[in-house]
Amino acid sequence: HPNRLYVSYSLTGKNIRSDWEGYIGRGSVDMAKNALPPPSSSDGKTTMIFVCGTDGFRDMWAGPIARAPPLPDGSKGPKIQGDLLGVLKEAGYEASDVFKY
Repeated sequence: HPNRLYVSYSLTGKNIRSDWEGYIGRGSVDMAKNALPPPSSSDGKTTMIFVCGTDGFRDMWAGPIARAPPLPDGSKGPKIQGDLLGVLKEAGYEASDVFKY
């Protein structure tokens, strides 16, 4: 989807090739502002940032996900987005701009 979907990669670790031109590190406010589209605006232009990864990675970027109580059949309750926290909140995004999974 040209001009609608953007993917940015960032590598971590000790053995990153010297010719790597992408981002390096787990993330920061500066990385978010440079690599991601701006937050949704009042002119109707909307942004959706999808955050997935290990619990620690997701929590750092957007905050934790909670679970509703178990269902009557004993299965896990649905995931709840919870408050927006972390790098994305500090970079000016609102909860409606972010989906955590």
